[in-house]
Amino acid sequence: MTGGSVHDAPLAVVTGASSGIGAEFTRVLRGRGYRVLAVARRADRLEELAKGSDGWIVPFVRDVTSDGAAEAILGRAEELGGADLVVCNAGRGSRGRFHESEPSDALGMIQLNVTANVNLVSQAVPKMVARGSGGIIVVASNLGFFATPNMAVYGATKAFLLSFTESLSAELAGTGVRAMALCPGATSTEFGDVAGLGDTVEKTPGFTTAEEVVRGGLKAWDTGRTITVPGTIARLLTAFLAYSPRAVSRRIMGRIFTAG
Repeated sequence: MTGGSVHDAPLAVVTGASSGIGAEFTRVLRGRGYRVLAVARRADRLEELAKGSDGWIVPFVRDVTSDGAAEAILGRAEELGGADLVVCNAGRGSRGRFHESEPSDALGMIQLNVTANVNLVSQAVPKMVARGSGGIIVVASNLGFFATPNMAVYGATKAFLLSFTESLSAELAGTGVRAMALCPGATSTEFGDVAGLGDTVEKTPGFTTAEEVVRGGLKAWDTGRTITVPGTIARLLTAFLAYSPRAVSRRIMGRIFTAG
């Protein structure tokens, strides 16, 4: 249970907090004694999430891809005492053949999954380094470990986040600031519906819930991991595909995400 004064509590910033993994991060971090700045576009979802929290969950309505979003988010965090932990969770995906998709869809996905996250991290980390403490958790995906035909742009954005976070973690050694890439496998959230995956998520062996992802991710964070794939089956499947010949993993993933 949350204890102590809300004003003295460490502050976590969670983006994409209105549903799924982001909402679960908000709830679990609050239970760990964090005050949470919950960031998302949907005001009604955020208000519902914050209801009854007595100030422990602070809604902040913002599209992270909008102009000045990172400055606004971190400015609000500074008003609350400064961000001790930033969870970059906002993102989306879509299924389909790249040559049949709209260029605006691909570019919008890159803007949300990559540019907005890098922008937020680039402005949060210097403040943390100057203070000598802090942490960044970037929600990537196990799809970042291999090619993802029929989800080409999404998989590429997650590969970027995985590489970026791993490199950032190495650079931050000795500063008191940490970074970890959380790489969930198939997870039962709204993502599947938005991405047009239908029942693909539920049919994937070892699919997990948002609660399992967050609790597994924070357990890995507590032990100092740089990269983690929550769930034993998801971790084993990821390792198998990551270390298989790439031609094999491409065929398998292409069949899983075959465009309808």
